[in-house]
Amino acid sequence: MIPYLTFRCNQLFISIILFIVVSQNLRSQNLEGISKQKPLTINGGMMAQIIFYNANGISADRQPISYILTGSPTIGIYNIITIPLIFTYSEQERLLRQPFNQFGISPNYKWITLHAGYQNLNYSQFTLAGHTILGAGIDLNPGIFRFGFIYGRFNRATGADTSSKALQPYTYANYGYAIKLGLGKGSNFFELSFLKAKDYSTSIRPDSVFRGQVTPAENVTIGMNGQIRFLKYFTYSIEGATSLYTSNLGSKGNMVDSADNLLVKMLGHLITTNSSTAHFNAIQTGIGFQQNPFGLKLQYHRIDPDYKSMGAYFFNSDLENITIAPSLNLFSNKLRLNGSIGFQHDNLNSQNQSTSHRIIGSANFSADLNSHLGFDFSFSDYSDNQQMKTILLKDTFRIAQVSENISFTPRYVFANEKYVHSVILSLNYNLFTTLDNSTNNQEQTKTWNSLLNYQITIIATNLTLNAGLNYTDVMAVGYEEGNEGITLGISKILKKGKLSLGWNGSFLYGINSSSGGLILNQSLNANYKISKQNSFGANVNYINNKSQQIVYSPDYSELTVTLNYRLSF
Repeated sequence: MIPYLTFRCNQLFISIILFIVVSQNLRSQNLEGISKQKPLTINGGMMAQIIFYNANGISADRQPISYILTGSPTIGIYNIITIPLIFTYSEQERLLRQPFNQFGISPNYKWITLHAGYQNLNYSQFTLAGHTILGAGIDLNPGIFRFGFIYGRFNRATGADTSSKALQPYTYANYGYAIKLGLGKGSNFFELSFLKAKDYSTSIRPDSVFRGQVTPAENVTIGMNGQIRFLKYFTYSIEGATSLYTSNLGSKGNMVDSADNLLVKMLGHLITTNSSTAHFNAIQTGIGFQQNPFGLKLQYHRIDPDYKSMGAYFFNSDLENITIAPSLNLFSNKLRLNGSIGFQHDNLNSQNQSTSHRIIGSANFSADLNSHLGFDFSFSDYSDNQQMKTILLKDTFRIAQVSENISFTPRYVFANEKYVHSVILSLNYNLFTTLDNSTNNQEQTKTWNSLLNYQITIIATNLTLNAGLNYTDVMAVGYEEGNEGITLGISKILKKGKLSLGWNGSFLYGINSSSGGLILNQSLNANYKISKQNSFGANVNYINNKSQQIVYSPDYSELTVTLNYRLSF
């Protein structure tokens, strides 16, 4: 119960601080002319939606009727205090354990910003990196000084669904805080960040059928983030973190390397350590050179296996790579070239039976030949050479994988006082090859994507027409899947810009190794501006899939109707 009580105290604390800041700031301002200012201003926008849904031939993936209300108003007090608000309210809260209904407020005055409600803050990519927190915090940025703090609930407790008997693992209520402290401005700065979070086992009923499958955990992470420019053309950046993570607070025994680990000695008193505690490191650093028209950057990146932080949702861990990325801009930025090449490998702790070595490379070329014609070209080649040791057979075999991707997109745009024409062609080819040298087997997957689109706008009548050809094909051994067809569209603006109408339709024929089918997708759109601040909109979307193989892929249709009202102020 302590974290719940503390959270309530924080809400009261933030309210008091907000009152003090507002009061003191109003007294400290020069009140001459304040009578000419509006005491209260509100601007921003809100949108309300009602969604009707019906499906035939497949199971419905949403309710027949649903609604959602979103908004981002900002309140101003005498042009001194600004209070931005963000909220989302939806009927989905009735069905999902984690809430869709979220409300947040972040009032600010000069270099002071307060946070309350649902927040998404980013202190560092390895510590607090955009995790949704329900809590309270503050940011202070006077001059070169940087300070940030937030405390609250990182995750909501979710128990077993006793009504549906769904076999879904539960999660514990997780509370914690994060701190950021730094100096600097612009491209020269240095920051330290710290995060501590903990699961509370009492937040789930003891008789939960999933108890023991998910264990309560605790985490402490400390990180740094800095950048400096020197010798006019050079920039050096570094970002790193170390994480202590106890995956099971109920485990017995001591941490394996706690005796010789300096970090554990420094931070061990802030976290429960036992036999399930592990420490992880992550670092990203690089140096770049930029003097037009040439640029060059060298970067090193490493994340330990299973690196975790309770302030981030996901890490692609067990990777180490080094890359070099040149760039070149010529002819007043009309010709642009950039690319990168590097080497990457995994199995950093040599604990897995296989190790992958990859060459990662890409190149991009973009040109504006004249005011009408231009093109973009890109190429990437990622090779993966995996060596696996078979312990029982005392043998080694290799698996090589290569992924090549080529994209070419020419474009033509012509405009005069009567018409605007545009033609875009997009071609994309991907080849994925796997070679097993133990059997000399080679498997390839080829993917083609192409699109040709033409659009014309008749300026005098506010009429726009577009037409396109589409082709997608995925081919592998004994398998082929894709579609080809046309897309059409028309839009019209009426009533002196108040009413806009549009229709888009696609007619695609499915490509299958054994059969095909017809896919129809139709969409109608309408929007009417009542005034500069108010508008109504409607969207009707219909999908009809007619398969030639009813047994394996039955016919189905989906109809979605969305009505919305927008208010800007």
